[in-house]
Amino acid sequence: MNRLFALLVCVVLALGAGCSKKNKEVPAAIKSEAAMLASEAQFAMQIREFSRAEELMQRSLKLRDDMPEYWVTLGMARRKQDNKEGARKAYNVALGLHADRYKEGHQPEELAQQAFVLALLGRGDEAIALLNQGLKDHPNNPAMQKMADPRGLPRTFKTEEFKALKL
Repeated sequence: MNRLFALLVCVVLALGAGCSKKNKEVPAAIKSEAAMLASEAQFAMQIREFSRAEELMQRSLKLRDDMPEYWVTLGMARRKQDNKEGARKAYNVALGLHADRYKEGHQPEELAQQAFVLALLGRGDEAIALLNQGLKDHPNNPAMQKMADPRGLPRTFKTEEFKALKL
């Protein structure tokens, strides 16, 4: 039964992956409200009120579920509460949204964000490989050069703060 449920979830996620939310028109008031909630959640994270941060991010995501950054913050709040499965789900949504953004705009920053989320998911080798591929695809991009440099994101992946958030 559990395997069947897991298979159904995978199929639903796979089918949904091709349906990116392209150019979703969001009213300015909704954008502002979602950003305010996300900002409050980040503050709650800083003062170690992780359950409050999670609640605020969930409210923000009801308004803007197309924001991968919001999903990452939700995942971090869940991870700090030792809800690894909840964090994994949020990180996976963020990974898919960053991948969709990269497909739409080919911005190297999206590759770096994907690498960051891969590392949060405990897939550090894939993250480094993605950064290296990004450097090959965007060799003249200064931001990509900094991110792929061993003193950039790869160094961040080794910090204690990062390790506390990854799965």
